[in-house]
Amino acid sequence: MVKSPCINICKISKDRGFCIGCYRNVDEVSNWIHFTDEQKKIVLTKIQIRAKIHDKGDNDMFKIKNF
Repeated sequence: MVKSPCINICKISKDRGFCIGCYRNVDEVSNWIHFTDEQKKIVLTKIQIRAKIHDKGDNDMFKIKNF
């Protein structure tokens, strides 16, 4: 069982298109309970990349929104 990355800061940033707490997009948040463990692992990889891009201060929203 793959644990949810939610940290109870649930707010989707309109600018970035993902949650400012866990870095998941709306579809990933709403479908988490339906995803297989493999799908959840893919999402966890994506959010790690989003976090790195965001934390670097990279303002290229295209990269962040589309990964």
